[in-house]
Amino acid sequence: MRIRLFNAFASNNSGSYTIVGSFRDAATAEQIARLVQEVCDAHSAWREARAGAQESGPGEGESPLEAFARREGLRADSPGRDDDWPDYGDSPAAVAVGHQVIVHAPYTVTMPPVFGALFYAKDGRVETELDHAHEELAVEFSYWPAGVRWDDPGAAERLDVFERRVAAELPAWTSRSEHDRRPPIAPAWHSGDFHSRHLSAVFADLVEGVQGVRRLALEHGMRLTVRVEECPHGAVDPLVHLRARPIPWGPFRVILWQLGPDRIAAMRAVRESVGCGLAEAKAALEDLPREILVDVSEEHARRAADLLRQAGCDAEAVLPARRSR
Repeated sequence: MRIRLFNAFASNNSGSYTIVGSFRDAATAEQIARLVQEVCDAHSAWREARAGAQESGPGEGESPLEAFARREGLRADSPGRDDDWPDYGDSPAAVAVGHQVIVHAPYTVTMPPVFGALFYAKDGRVETELDHAHEELAVEFSYWPAGVRWDDPGAAERLDVFERRVAAELPAWTSRSEHDRRPPIAPAWHSGDFHSRHLSAVFADLVEGVQGVRRLALEHGMRLTVRVEECPHGAVDPLVHLRARPIPWGPFRVILWQLGPDRIAAMRAVRESVGCGLAEAKAALEDLPREILVDVSEEHARRAADLLRQAGCDAEAVLPARRSR
């Protein structure tokens, strides 16, 4: 008797495709998204109708995508006839977000370059193209009340109301599928220049999530822009860098003069004050006295000094005297 055992693994050679274009105004973006969605639906239906009859070759007449490229004056060599169009899953989707357009295919080998060519032909430009991405996609939203100056005192309240509405909807958009037992990636709220606000999220369905945030932005009068990027391979939390609390800049310094009786408590206080790891916290306790914080805000410096004193250390927040010229 001869027994053979085999161990086989399936291979997934498909990824997602995403392209983001920007245009001069929202009306143009809406028009482009509508055109793209119509031709995507028509071309997917055309391919599906011919799949069973084995008629997907170049000799059975003009495809909807070829007719579209010809009408728009785009150079294209048999686009969307081979593996440059999804064979399984959903048809590519197009969505307008303000002056931007996102075209996304969740499962494909690649996509033809006609959509990027269309963006440029319509006086737009390609901001991002992610061809054959295997990792999850993170979407960063930037938002601000439309027509409101950056220093308007009423902007903060409107932003808070909008964020509460979005936060209530996010769990449905970021939840995993029933077959994926990994915890969802928590969205990250962060800020930028001139009090701007940002939200980064990884959606189970990119188009559904973007459309949901877009709907709420329209309801609340928010000007919305997006940026899409592929998450790093193997990152459990690809948004962790956005959750880190930055140390506010300022003219103050914190001097650690002497340790208290509890070295572990001192290391914990340093770690929280400086925002560092264990090795850096250990190093900060060597060769005292030393400045453990330089050029930080008064509020942060005084809070750090208080934490260190609570841990039994001798520490103080100081404002260095200006040097005379």
